[in-house]
Amino acid sequence: MWLIDSTTPTLISVLFSTIYVLLFLFTLIKILLSTHSTPKTLAYILLVTIVPVIGIFIYFAFGVNYRHKASSTNTKSQHNQISKAFQTLIKDNTLEFQKDNVALLDKYNDLIHFIHALGSEYLCLNNYKLLLNGEEKFPEVLKTLSAAEHFIHMEYYDWENDTRGNQIKNILLDKIKKGVNIRIMYDDYASRNIKHNIVKELKDAGAEIYPVIKVKLVAFANRMNHRDHRKVIIIDGHTGFVGGINISDRYDNSIDTGLYWRDTHIKLMGQSVYNLQRHFLVNWNSCQENKLSVNTTLFPPIGSSKETTEQIYSQIVAGGPIYPISNIMLTYFKIFTLAKNKLYITNPYFIPSDSILDALKQAAISGVDVRLMMPEKSDSMVVGAASKFFYREILEAGVKIYLYKKGFVHAKTVVADGSLSVVGTANMDIRSFDLNFEIMSVDYGASLANELETAFLNDMRECREISSEEWNSQSKFKFLLYSIARLVSAFL
Repeated sequence: MWLIDSTTPTLISVLFSTIYVLLFLFTLIKILLSTHSTPKTLAYILLVTIVPVIGIFIYFAFGVNYRHKASSTNTKSQHNQISKAFQTLIKDNTLEFQKDNVALLDKYNDLIHFIHALGSEYLCLNNYKLLLNGEEKFPEVLKTLSAAEHFIHMEYYDWENDTRGNQIKNILLDKIKKGVNIRIMYDDYASRNIKHNIVKELKDAGAEIYPVIKVKLVAFANRMNHRDHRKVIIIDGHTGFVGGINISDRYDNSIDTGLYWRDTHIKLMGQSVYNLQRHFLVNWNSCQENKLSVNTTLFPPIGSSKETTEQIYSQIVAGGPIYPISNIMLTYFKIFTLAKNKLYITNPYFIPSDSILDALKQAAISGVDVRLMMPEKSDSMVVGAASKFFYREILEAGVKIYLYKKGFVHAKTVVADGSLSVVGTANMDIRSFDLNFEIMSVDYGASLANELETAFLNDMRECREISSEEWNSQSKFKFLLYSIARLVSAFL
């Protein structure tokens, strides 16, 4: 009995040590196999190594997406099926358009073919309307929704239970009574405030409305990967909206919410709406059982637009975890390396990949006028500090940085050389490049580029430019904080 008692603590200690070593090795293997970002891989390995037990707990609580494998496989399958059906139904006019407008499109042949190769992203001719801020977007959306005759499809990251949120809801309720089919997807975490009111009202009235990714543990949801960050509306298959503006009063400066919000959206009228619709169907068929097919009801023939607006050629680029490569990041990279004279970028979150960083530096060093606009004060302390880590490097290369002071700039736009533009939902960070479902319109045409460039130059009046000398004069302590934030951002 005495021998058993004396050896029991030792046996327990050996048992627990063995279990911990096995768990540690299992965690290391899982990190290496499951985490594709090198900085994030190194960060998690460092965490579980220097913070025993707690580091492993943090990794499994926040670093693992438990729904990824099943949902990603399902979504990839839907993407393949819908893309094949889409190519059968919709005529690809890419080559014809390139031949019809050599003067504009010839210099972008490489970009057009690259985006086309990402997944049959056809070049399309559209009428368009640029919408600056919510005070321009929401009246246009409300008017267009009211004119819907057959169906309305919506996919939104953030929908709030406020004035604009309820105005849109009320129009949708009215359209349901008139026989219009309403199908809506929303991000379960970001739009959590509407689940017990707006969602319920719409569902009770007959709308089909679902979360793209259902969140069970809301407390941990802000660390879950694969969020649906898109903001898309499709009306009757011929009109679409895409951009950075969510459904919330804070985006509308005609409603006093205490902070001026600067953002950009675009209304497209033409065949690019087919591509918006195609990507909508992929997520729709993946998040619930009532599947939709590629048919002439959802992809009707599109005639000339009734709106006498300017025309542009457009390609839609979609990104997310179902794609084998980072479509969004590589498209940004391609655009940045093609710029010859001017490259004006507006984005609220700037934690670039090495490729994006190199593309910006080579453009600036090559003599391109590269200007990057971001908010002076970020809505995330860590992300804001992490962004600042990269300022010194790009400033030294010749990139000009402008910090927006008037309020919060949330637009995700690019304008290059007076004829190439981007309006979309993607931030310039790893989450938007690889983890979130994102979408953007890449547009060719001087009219839109001139409008976006004018908007950029107007916004510059509300900015403070940072010089390399000013930035380098900061204390080493601040640079240390920026560096630490950059490392912490790998976990975000």
